[in-house]
Amino acid sequence: MSMIAPVKTFRVLLVWPKFPPSFWSWQATVEAVGRKATLPPLGLITVAAMCPSHWELRLVDEAVRPVSDKDLAWAELVMVSAMEIQRESVRAILHRARDAGRRTVIGGPYAASHTPELALLADHVVSGEVEEHFADIAEALEAGRAEPIYVLTGKPDVTLTPIPRFDLLKMDAYTAMSVQFSRGCPFQCEFCDIIVLYGRKPRTKPPQQLIRELAAVRAMGWKGEVFLVDDNFIGNHLRAKELCVALKGWQEMHNYPLAFYTEASVNLAQRQDLIDAMVDANFQYVFLGIETPSGESLNETRKFQNMRTSLVDSVHTLLQGGLWVMGGFIVGFDADDEGIFERQQQFIEEAAIPWAMVGMLQALRQTALHDRLRKEGRLYPDSTSGDNLSLPNFRTNLSREAMVKGYCDLLEKLYSPQAYFGRAMRSLELWHTRKPQTPAKLGWKLKVTGFFGGIWHLGWKSHYRTQFWRALFQLVTRWWREPTKVVHGYSVLLAGRHMISYAELLVNRYRSAHIVDEPVPAPAIA
Repeated sequence: MSMIAPVKTFRVLLVWPKFPPSFWSWQATVEAVGRKATLPPLGLITVAAMCPSHWELRLVDEAVRPVSDKDLAWAELVMVSAMEIQRESVRAILHRARDAGRRTVIGGPYAASHTPELALLADHVVSGEVEEHFADIAEALEAGRAEPIYVLTGKPDVTLTPIPRFDLLKMDAYTAMSVQFSRGCPFQCEFCDIIVLYGRKPRTKPPQQLIRELAAVRAMGWKGEVFLVDDNFIGNHLRAKELCVALKGWQEMHNYPLAFYTEASVNLAQRQDLIDAMVDANFQYVFLGIETPSGESLNETRKFQNMRTSLVDSVHTLLQGGLWVMGGFIVGFDADDEGIFERQQQFIEEAAIPWAMVGMLQALRQTALHDRLRKEGRLYPDSTSGDNLSLPNFRTNLSREAMVKGYCDLLEKLYSPQAYFGRAMRSLELWHTRKPQTPAKLGWKLKVTGFFGGIWHLGWKSHYRTQFWRALFQLVTRWWREPTKVVHGYSVLLAGRHMISYAELLVNRYRSAHIVDEPVPAPAIA
């Protein structure tokens, strides 16, 4: 009788490095509701689903807990995924793993844009989307014969992407879950690396595939919000509408257990049928890449889709159609003069966007902007990017002194408590919630910690508690019959703790720094 030898396990430590503070971290708000992070590392748990079944996996999200020496001693391979903003934590993890004698492999957006540098720190670097090649790479990694660098240029079929390993997550550490419907964006914004990394032809999953992922999220006991992480959910607007129609049916079948939010281009405001479909599926808010009210700057950066109609009207159309709006804004375009900061502030107030992520322009690797500035000799030597809350990594037309002064003035005006809570109330007044929109079925623990955490941190300990109580009283007395607006409105008030404190941190950092214009090398020969 023949005996089949058992397959030896292969121990792999999956690491999502720590994020530095940023507007996107929502850290002060996350802490107030008793959670650790806003979102889980979706890319990493998707790769985990591709791993061979005999691999023993351990996930460490450093927002939840740090990587321990025991983790490194346990692992045979350390697998890291990251974005450039996590670069300092990435380097720390790779150094620790190397000192512990562990082999390392890194992938994700940071690896795609900084392959040569990371090849000096990691044993293996994977650049690009991995679905079509992961089985071969995994076999080579386990056998110890993997290549130092894999450059994958293909754009894989996302219909073949497996359901992420949500079971590896500590679910109650997050304020929202995340899934992905599409990759790619059809536009050509000069500063954007998404179209380089994922292409300009959006690739989408069929509705039933995404619904299976949502079912997996629910099977893990998740109750609450779900973020569709697409960089432009409506890149393929026909498929997006098809998904929304299917989601509506699934939500009705399960009594609307989830509430969604996503990112989209401003031209969503021109598609009332798609707005209606999103509302019917219980999408509640959307992030728009507005960037700037300056037509000259939009034209310069080739963001032509934002020039077709009034941007203020577009925001208000979405609000009145049922989708609350948050927005991204940038200063530092070549066409920007010292008046841009006041124009941004006036636009954000008029549009009534409480969550306005305002950053300074960065020339990201692989983008058309980076290539242009390199040829013009305007990139700073050894510059890094990836965090648009840092100074630009190139010589701007505005002096650095003017840039910092204008940026600090803008943040102070936008995120004074009076301005923030006032904008929050105006946005809620403009937001017309509609049936069947309903609050996500949050667990009782999050409801309790969220409510009392807000009362304690904002209503008692903060220096702006008067403004908080005034806004809360207005929220409850005006809209108590609209639970969707009350629940989301309270989260907007809670978010003030992070937005106000982080803006203050940035202003203090820049005002205390000695800012000078740095020399740049001679222009490169085209």
